[in-house]
Amino acid sequence: MSDLRHFVRLLRSYLKPHWKAVLLLLATSYIATVATGLLPLVMAPILDLALGAPPASGDQPVGWRGLSLGNLGAAVLQWLGVGHGVDRFTAIAALCGVFVAVGLLKGVLEFWNYMLALWIRVRAGAAMQLDLFRHLLGLSLGFFSRQRTGELVSRLDEDTRATSAGLETVACTLLSAPLLVLFYGYLLVRTSPTLVVAALGAAALHYGVTRGIRGPIRRFATDQFTVFADLVARLQETILSVRVVKSFAAERFEAVRLGAILRKVLRVNVKYGAYKHAEEPARTAVGYVVEAGIVLLAARELLGGRLAVPTFFLFLYVGRAVLTQISALASAYTQIQATLAASTRIAELFTVVPEVKDGPETITEFRDRIAVRDVSFDYGGEGVLEGVSFEVRKGEIVALVGPSGVGKSTLADLILRLYDPVSGAVTIDDRDLRTLRQEPYRRLFGVVPQEALLFNATIRENIAYGRENLTDADIMRAAQIANAHDFIGEFPDGYETVAGDRGVRLSGGQRQRVALARAIAGRPPILLLDEATSSLDSESERLVQQAIDRVIQGATSIVIAHRLSTILHADRIVVLNRGRVDAVGRHAELLSTSATYSRLYRYQFNEAELTKELT
Repeated sequence: MSDLRHFVRLLRSYLKPHWKAVLLLLATSYIATVATGLLPLVMAPILDLALGAPPASGDQPVGWRGLSLGNLGAAVLQWLGVGHGVDRFTAIAALCGVFVAVGLLKGVLEFWNYMLALWIRVRAGAAMQLDLFRHLLGLSLGFFSRQRTGELVSRLDEDTRATSAGLETVACTLLSAPLLVLFYGYLLVRTSPTLVVAALGAAALHYGVTRGIRGPIRRFATDQFTVFADLVARLQETILSVRVVKSFAAERFEAVRLGAILRKVLRVNVKYGAYKHAEEPARTAVGYVVEAGIVLLAARELLGGRLAVPTFFLFLYVGRAVLTQISALASAYTQIQATLAASTRIAELFTVVPEVKDGPETITEFRDRIAVRDVSFDYGGEGVLEGVSFEVRKGEIVALVGPSGVGKSTLADLILRLYDPVSGAVTIDDRDLRTLRQEPYRRLFGVVPQEALLFNATIRENIAYGRENLTDADIMRAAQIANAHDFIGEFPDGYETVAGDRGVRLSGGQRQRVALARAIAGRPPILLLDEATSSLDSESERLVQQAIDRVIQGATSIVIAHRLSTILHADRIVVLNRGRVDAVGRHAELLSTSATYSRLYRYQFNEAELTKELT
């Protein structure tokens, strides 16, 4: 019931914008149902004319309440005004034409219903994907650190499509088949209560089949979605890390790992397919058993003189029709189990709430200072920062330095409010970040991460990323300041050069300079540079550092520095050690007052001297 509630809630939410089309779909589905119900009404007089006799002109008219398969043909002929004097073959030919016309109308309506349901389903599925995508992007960074990207992609793709795929089943089978079953059942009951035993037996047997497989179907459908997510995650991770794979000659190792997942996919698929597709032969077998029972009971009634010959054949026709509807209804119920499994996985994601939530206030400019006040932070109980305090005043260049793992990048994440501190507060212009909306606050920053990840788009699009109103002049200006304009101009396509996945078509230094141009293109009031030169060679580092020196002049800048030579002229240097602030000051004073800073400086100075001697 919980799964069903999730499915109904999702279906209601995403069908609501298309309610007119849904009403039209329901209307045409019921018209198709009426057309299906008309077929026995047309077949009955054909059988009466072929095997019996038209009603006499003085016969008592048959009303709806007295209708049964025994007098259905006579009633239709009476309604049509066909009597003893009619040419039987001509009447049969005309009725056959009507039968074909009704059948064609039914076929056209069913195709129309499929296309209309497809139109609604595609739009509802796209809206669901978009909402889920927005919801995921609104979750905190901590959520993504705990999830595999491939699994999230699988839920966004496979699960949303599987959830919306239940629309045709619901509209075209679950809502229409019961009406036909009731109509056909009424005719059967009115004709011979004894023969209805076969129809009830069919319903009971189909219910038994459904009850036996619905649980495994849903369970194996859930397992299938899960293992497909594992497969997508494995493939994505391997392809994104192909440089590492090749560098370690790990192709065979990755193939073995993928083979293990594929064996799981095979097992789950076989189990799911065995239950899902065993349904069809099981229901076929049930159908044969029940049809044989109907024929046997009908033959008994016929030989006993309780059924006329036309009624016998019409009973077989209607009996098969009701079995078809019962089978379709049971199959639809089984198919919906996979839909329920997918909708539950989607609903689980929608119930995840962001750990970092928007505050009520909006900030549009930076006036005075950013302050980190007695901030402590941990990742799941593992302490990273404890009682950290410092300030960044407007126009200052403040550097964060310290040994690896002391929390420099974590501080940057807290300043960007990608996380909230466990205790203490980060403020901007004396306003706690927790009181602010995140999007306008983060637009105050231009960020250059340690690893410059570019999108598989043109360099122009990468520089303008997230800033819709930038002109070509703005983009070119940013590239010139970032020392990127010259190398971009050397490409045959210039700014239209595609950077490739994660920027793989550019060198490390080129990626970093494009990332720097991206950070400053929107002229943000605050720059945050996270070890922007740490992974570059000497020449690339020199070019990037020249660009950084130009960018930070006169701007408020927070620089996380790996190489101390890059921040010698900072207004203030915050030295971190073991999650705490060890010292704050300028380069010259820290050399004499901070053991941590002087040790880092001596180590890097000796390393630089050794490098010069070796070269």
